[in-house]
Amino acid sequence: MPDFSLLHWDIPLWVHNLTAACNLLFLIFVLFFERKESRRRFVWILILVFMPTGVGMVLYILFSGHIFAATRRIRDLNEIADRFSAPMRDRQKTLLLQRKSSLPNHVIKAFVPLVGMNLMEGNSLLTYAESPELFTYGAAFFDDLCQELEKAQHSINMEFFIYRQDQIGNKVMEILCRKAREGVDVKLLYDDFGCFLTRVRFFRRLDVAGGKSHPFFLVRVGLPLTLNYRNHRKAVIIDSRKAYIGGMNIGDEYANWNPRRRLNWRDTMVKLEGSCVLAIQSNFLGDWYSQEAWVNRPKTIESMLSYFPPSLAGKILDNPERGGENSLVDVFSEGRIATQVITNDPCGSKKANIEDAFIRMIMGAKKNVYIETPYFTPDEEFQNALKIASYSGVKISIVIPGDWDKFFMKAASSDFAREMCAFGIRFYIYPGFIHSKMISVDGKISSIGTTNIDTRSFSLHFEENVLFYDERFTSRCDAIIERDMQHSQAVNKEYFDRQPIFVRAFWSFCRLFSPLM
Repeated sequence: MPDFSLLHWDIPLWVHNLTAACNLLFLIFVLFFERKESRRRFVWILILVFMPTGVGMVLYILFSGHIFAATRRIRDLNEIADRFSAPMRDRQKTLLLQRKSSLPNHVIKAFVPLVGMNLMEGNSLLTYAESPELFTYGAAFFDDLCQELEKAQHSINMEFFIYRQDQIGNKVMEILCRKAREGVDVKLLYDDFGCFLTRVRFFRRLDVAGGKSHPFFLVRVGLPLTLNYRNHRKAVIIDSRKAYIGGMNIGDEYANWNPRRRLNWRDTMVKLEGSCVLAIQSNFLGDWYSQEAWVNRPKTIESMLSYFPPSLAGKILDNPERGGENSLVDVFSEGRIATQVITNDPCGSKKANIEDAFIRMIMGAKKNVYIETPYFTPDEEFQNALKIASYSGVKISIVIPGDWDKFFMKAASSDFAREMCAFGIRFYIYPGFIHSKMISVDGKISSIGTTNIDTRSFSLHFEENVLFYDERFTSRCDAIIERDMQHSQAVNKEYFDRQPIFVRAFWSFCRLFSPLM
């Protein structure tokens, strides 16, 4: 009989006792000092109590959102970037309040509190877009993106959560390398966790060609204390004149070209021109330079400031010498759409700017709210906003996928949808995987961006959305959502209740962990 004694590993008693004591300290912290919502605290209590000793503690360190060695440094860097736009924000806020009754844009009049909140609490300037173009399928988006990249003369700035080394990934990389060799300033920021399966040497092709690539919060080396904070933004800025933003990453599956991942993918991107492009670019540059500074670990404000070139201020303010009044004249000129680019920053003091904006939009609704989201695991604040709006007579319609890329998200989202149906909220199950992130209110104001309706997007990811204060553009968004609803299956609470009891039990179990998904 084989002797397995040599394979047995005895953990010293003092190590076991020390680990148990640390686990107890973490449990005490969650019970008495954790400031998150009760549901998230309960999940962590379950993990710390029932997981093997030490495992729950490690998970808390990595995923709780509290233990991150560089939080203060990143927060300081973001505050430095915010300084550039502070004077313009103050002037815009003052002028909006002074001229509320005479503003030429009646949509802005109706949403002045939202605009003001985004200005002062979310650091989001009021900007404008010209002739925005919508893309609802990956093939059309990638074709247009490649054409615009080929036309680039001065700069290309790109950031994506996922960048695959596949057909479209290689095609875009070839264009980027060629433009870099032609002298175009090419910067590519990719999330290191989202691109974990993409080899680093693939991105180094751009560096060799004369461009620059950079991972966001490196997790491949050492203890990944940054694992919880990921850059979920997807944006391309070309020559500071045109920008793309929305739900699509760089990968074949977004165009249904991946034979191993056919989900009938439906997504939304928007191409923009106007001063909103500069706001998107300033967000990209803030991400880019803060990562350089984070890697080099500057110790003082002065040394941090050296990573932000003086030209950044001009890019944010768009010729600040003209003053706040003229900037508002530009926003409200004929043919222009008033916009605000809003962001989430988990390292900042205000982590939920986008969720706050969404809730304010919903609470201001009078007739209807349309939502498209690939995941639906909202926190209590968002659920309450939907419930109150529905009880107030607002018709709320939410489109979710029929096919999913993550089975546990399907389970948790189904349980949330089942509950929200009881409040009169209508759900539509799309025949495929709808990855679009859109919100529309009363046919007046709409949002397109990268934010899912889940806790991770609301508070743990770097996200970016554009708000459009315009009826004509919002009507285009409504038409897209209504078309999706026509192709979808309308469901109610009875639909979910008809599912087998063990399926609903699994939904409920997965929902417990939704704050961590």
